[in-house]
Amino acid sequence: MGDLDTVSLFFSLPDGIFISSVRATTTELVVRIACRRPCAACPLCQQSSERVHGSYGRRVTDLPRAGRHVIFALRVRKFVCSAPTCPRKIFTERLPDLVQSYVRMTNRLRDALIALGLATSAQVSERLAPSLGMMISVSTLRLR
Repeated sequence: MGDLDTVSLFFSLPDGIFISSVRATTTELVVRIACRRPCAACPLCQQSSERVHGSYGRRVTDLPRAGRHVIFALRVRKFVCSAPTCPRKIFTERLPDLVQSYVRMTNRLRDALIALGLATSAQVSERLAPSLGMMISVSTLRLR
């Protein structure tokens, strides 16, 4: 088992998503992640496409590990929709099992913060979260 295979055991990523590299400092882990699924479905018409248009980087925060902040540096691909009647010509692959569209934290971190907020209050959660390795503001907790 290689080093990246060992690291992937600690992150339980959805199928088709793999770790390409990990950079560790004393305070954070930056985990580079990419998707190896051969195609993606257009979010508008659900037509599957294999035609990659390009890619871009996206950074999302995950639950802390071993006292370090965890940043997922995602490489997300853009696809060309093959349905001639679809108004969306280019779309980005979705990774709903890991992170929701336009959100800057993983589902795991969001769920942990929601549980913390429900167990206490927004103000208490904002004070308690840093000691658990999570950074959050009262205004973000109120929006959830």
